[in-house]
Parts: sequence; structure tokens; C-alpha cells
Amino acid sequence: MKELFISELDDRLQKQVRSAREALEKGGVDYVVQVCGELLKHQPGAYEVRGILWKALYSEIQASSGVPWFKNKSSSLQFKLSTRSLLKKDPLALMLKCDEQLRGKQLFSELFISMGKAAEALGWTESRVFACQALSELKPDHVAPRLALAQVLMEVGRPQPAIESLEWILSKEPSNANAQTLLKNASVAETLQRGNWEDTDTSFHSKKHS
Repeated sequence: MKELFISELDDRLQKQVRSAREALEKGGVDYVVQVCGELLKHQPGAYEVRGILWKALYSEIQASSGVPWFKNKSSSLQFKLSTRSLLKKDPLALMLKCDEQLRGKQLFSELFISMGKAAEALGWTESRVFACQALSELKPDHVAPRLALAQVLMEVGRPQPAIESLEWILSKEPSNANAQTLLKNASVAETLQRGNWEDTDTSFHSKKHS
């Protein structure tokens, strides 16, 4: 099974997605969770649908003064223990388990860590990026999720957003060696993407000392 754009779904499902987006704009979180959650049961590769579902859940976190549902650490540990054999045996089943938790509004760190690992095993690039991005939003003041996001973005060839995450990390922890190394690599990769070798050294040093 591969990742799917919404445009690759059949017309009936695309109509459901449009309805979910309209509901999201009006604050209809429960409707979005119901529609997107049900769709992901049958089309787990539809990564954009998972993104819409996350936007709805995250809007509730923000509406509750940033107090999320992942405060119960036992839920994270229980999920990790109950799914640890799935990654090697059936990563798609693990992804479906993660989506099930999203439908139930059960958000905790291990959920997105497991989702990212399942996506990597499946070769689902966009879902892997999503998992890291969601975790960094869930824990916005933590360096580790941002660093993991930057690493994944570099692995999939997206240096510019990686640089943004790394600059944030270095603003909090200027001596973070991993972030410094990644920033250098990201700066080189970004310059290569622009096809401008001459700016490589200048780009890195300006970002490092800015």
C-alpha cells in the first residue's frame, strides 16, 4: 500500500474530505474526527486526511489553553508495550493502531514516535514527516522533537524547513553539537538545491552566527 493524495481517492471520499475541511473551518472538531478517522480505517495511506484530523485535534488543544490530553504517561507506556511487536511484524497494523488512538483523542508522545517508525518501515515519507511535525507541535518547548523533525526533513531532501527547526534549537541551546552539524549539512544541501556552490560557506556561517 502506498501513500495517497486526496485527489487519488474516489469522488465519494473526496466529497467527505471537503465536508470535513468545511467543518474544521467552523469548529466542528467532532465531525472532522469522525469523518477523517473513519476514512483512515480504509485508506491509511491518505496522509493529507491524517493532517486534517490532526489540525482538528490540535485546535482543541489550543482552545483548552494548551493543556493537552497526553499528560497521562501511563497511556504512552501501555501503548508502547502493547504494540512493540507490530513494527517488525506488521507496520501497517501499527499505523492503524496509531490512527485509532487519534480517533479516540488519545494523544501522547509514544503515539507519534510509533507512527513515525511505522511510516519509515512502510516507506511513507509524508506520514513520517507528519508524525515528527505533530510531535514537535505537541511539545513545542522541547528540543528533542524538533531535532528529530530536522533529521527526517534532511533525510527526505527538505533542507529549508530543517534549517528553520535547527535555528530554533540553537536559539535555545547554542552549544547543541548535533544541531550545529545538521545545520551545516542543511545549509550545504539548500545551496546545492539552488545550484549555487559559491554561497555554501557564507550561508552556513551567516546562519550559525545570526
